[in-house]
Amino acid sequence: MRIGYLTYGLDRAPTGIGRYAVQLLEALTALPDGPDLVLLTTEQADHHGLWGRFERYALPGCRLLPALMTAGNAAVSVAAARLGLDVIHDPNGVAPFLGPALGVRRVVTIHDAVPFRFPAQHNRLDNWRFRMMLPLAARCADAVITVSASARQDLAHFLRLHEHKIYLTGEAAGSEFAPASPEAVAAVLTRLGVQQPYLLYLGGLNGRKNVERLLAAFAEVRRAHPALTLVIVGKRQWRAEGIEVALAQYELEPYVRFTGYLPDADVPLLYSGATAFVFPSLYEGFGLPVLEAMACGAPVVTSNVSSLPEVAGDAALLVDPCDTAAIAAAIRRIIEEPGLAERLRTRGLARAAQFSWERTAEETLAVYHRLNEKQPSGTFRP
Repeated sequence: MRIGYLTYGLDRAPTGIGRYAVQLLEALTALPDGPDLVLLTTEQADHHGLWGRFERYALPGCRLLPALMTAGNAAVSVAAARLGLDVIHDPNGVAPFLGPALGVRRVVTIHDAVPFRFPAQHNRLDNWRFRMMLPLAARCADAVITVSASARQDLAHFLRLHEHKIYLTGEAAGSEFAPASPEAVAAVLTRLGVQQPYLLYLGGLNGRKNVERLLAAFAEVRRAHPALTLVIVGKRQWRAEGIEVALAQYELEPYVRFTGYLPDADVPLLYSGATAFVFPSLYEGFGLPVLEAMACGAPVVTSNVSSLPEVAGDAALLVDPCDTAAIAAAIRRIIEEPGLAERLRTRGLARAAQFSWERTAEETLAVYHRLNEKQPSGTFRP
């Protein structure tokens, strides 16, 4: 079985979707019965060292989304015919599948329904792509994969798809996410100018991520714990101006460290040294940073909405993300109750171990087999 694996945006700043695409590709390759993978690439550079390891077919002129979603339909169809592909998988949620299939099966991973839930948090291009083009492309695809039961329910509703067409796989923390030594943590903190104790947030900086309420909760906690600081890892995105307003309102500038994007090697060290990882997002398709933090032994505070309870299980403190006092109270509990913090560390390590990219790859391969009418028994999870 030959699979065309569409890559997009991997020559730009890393995103959660990009990490998913790379991790899944690596895990599919590692399967003993894995498929023959052909990369369908749109990027100008190979930042992940993939091109020399796989058969590759470039899609010229498709680096930008409008071109990929329009002219890309024809380019993908030509690639399928030339390369003898059985299935094309787009793991990025772009879905250039508006044209005829021409005999190849088509799969798209759509990670969440954020643009439907929070359209004001996206620019015009994203809203056009998701609200106008993606519903059509998803209906043209033979299967849609998503990463949580919450996202599956939302996509069925907003894209007007039957749930039997939407298949559930998961995500996982990479093997690099593990508790780090105190010496390694101290070295990275010194380099970044961070002192313990600190709270950690990692993710995009936009309204949906609820960073403004995190800042308000942090200001409240600091009244009792003035040595505490907050480290925020991520890039400012569309309409993030509320963060600056909150910083000024609560007079927090000296106590908050914005790092921007960090090298991948630094992130597990920051998780490992954190007093708590706080992730009060209003909506997630999966919420991978929660698992990554748990895998590094950080106690976690996260939201009780969307997919986050599915991911966290009983290994985190779940709070109403719209209740600043509840976020602050959960943080204080971790600081002031050492036994609770230790229980969360232990549960978090066990919870993260329940997810693996190998399992995700096996479930994805089962979708390929199902579409290719060669489904092996016992591995497919609709």
